[in-house]
Amino acid sequence: MSRLSDVQFSRFAEMEAAKLLTFGRPRGVLEVMVPMTDDERRDLEAHIKEHFRLSAALQVKASYVLYRLGRAPRFQKSFVVKPERLIENLFFFYFFGYMDLETMAYRAPVFLVPSHIVHKEAVHQLRGGLIHFNFIASMDPSSRDRWRPYACDPSEVAGRMVRFLRAQEHRNRASLGRPDGSVIAQPGTILVRRAA
Repeated sequence: MSRLSDVQFSRFAEMEAAKLLTFGRPRGVLEVMVPMTDDERRDLEAHIKEHFRLSAALQVKASYVLYRLGRAPRFQKSFVVKPERLIENLFFFYFFGYMDLETMAYRAPVFLVPSHIVHKEAVHQLRGGLIHFNFIASMDPSSRDRWRPYACDPSEVAGRMVRFLRAQEHRNRASLGRPDGSVIAQPGTILVRRAA
């Protein structure tokens, strides 16, 4: 029997993250899609159903191995990015999770981290024209490491994403000065007001 391949593991880890976004609470609020290509390092995209203006992209980084540091297990995931492919955007997130192969599900906690935080706080260095990242986080629920604010139970991932997207919609409406949000704020839209 051949072992589980990296391609098999990566693809189903992505699908498990999509399941969390769809079936987590609030259940069914997010529409989740898999991009046809990975040119922009997006494994998943999610938007609130019937709210097409804003969507968030996720890069899924999973592992099925935990390491020990003292008594507490830790999650560690290394990855490499070409500098020109490094995406740092308010709507681009990393999802880090330990996939337990026995239960075939993510074990708590998982980490939903904005891209700019990962790029700044994760251990990284430029070698051979590539940026090498090493994300290390404690799996101990009482830990106070730098990643604790981004840690949550797998069932809470959808709620965090919904809160983020609703907050961005609220900001867009406020910036237009229209509390009813009736003006569609697409990039490139020009708002013209009547002269007083």
